[in-house]
Amino acid sequence: MRATVWVAPVASVVILFGSVGIAQATGGWTTSGRTVVQADLTAEDVKGWMTIQQAADGLGVPVAAIIDLIDPPEGVVLEPGTALRDVEAVVDGFSLATLREKLRTLAR
Repeated sequence: MRATVWVAPVASVVILFGSVGIAQATGGWTTSGRTVVQADLTAEDVKGWMTIQQAADGLGVPVAAIIDLIDPPEGVVLEPGTALRDVEAVVDGFSLATLREKLRTLAR
């Protein structure tokens, strides 16, 4: 008789964590909007967590154009998967605000 008291709470926990596990396994569990970048971004929409590729896709410009605007020094290779916040560590004088201003002039 005492075993039936624990059936509902245990079943609830199993169902809760099971549904989360299934959602994660199938790719349906999203905890942040950072992985999805909408098209038709403006320069103000570019954020530091975005990769160069995400910014290029959202702005509709080639990755090479954004790398040219960043203007890395000789020997510094920027990959499309590099986050914009990480560029500040490898390119002296880089700031996201300056990049946004350059992107505004590029769009004109």
